[in-house]
Amino acid sequence: MKDKVVIITGGTSGIGKALAFEFGQRGSKILITGRSEEALKETAFHLSAQGIEVLPVRSDVTSEDDNRRMAQEAVRAFGRIDVLINNAGISMRAVFEEVDPEVIKKVMDINFYGAVYATKYCLPEILRNHGSIVGISSIAGFRGLPGRTGYSASKFALNGFLESLRTELLNSGVHVLTA
Repeated sequence: MKDKVVIITGGTSGIGKALAFEFGQRGSKILITGRSEEALKETAFHLSAQGIEVLPVRSDVTSEDDNRRMAQEAVRAFGRIDVLINNAGISMRAVFEEVDPEVIKKVMDINFYGAVYATKYCLPEILRNHGSIVGISSIAGFRGLPGRTGYSASKFALNGFLESLRTELLNSGVHVLTA
């Protein structure tokens, strides 16, 4: 992974932050996104302190324009994109009968459309470099869980998107992984 450019959405906490350190320690150049400027600065500081080359980009995955800008900034700073990890996500807990449909829409916008937008704008570079696209999913994307209707739906949608994309890119040299 030395000198590979890895974009990690939602890279300021949890799985995304751990992946940034893991790839960075293997010599990758890291672009992390997040909505909080403070969290981005803090994570970038800790990555840099470990000798990891990092570019923090304030970005909301639900914004198509932010995703376009994120891909452009990666190419501007590093000259390429090799790996996209669609990690940004949120959860929800409520039985469907009681949930506000706006909550489900927000979960879908972040967990599904965020991955669609990021992939759309990173794909030309990933194709050029025979790179990888990763989607962080959940068991809830394979088995619907009670009280998690919107979350399960978003992960089922993500899994279907990645499976279709994997088939479309089968002979392109691009690897698509659902984790």
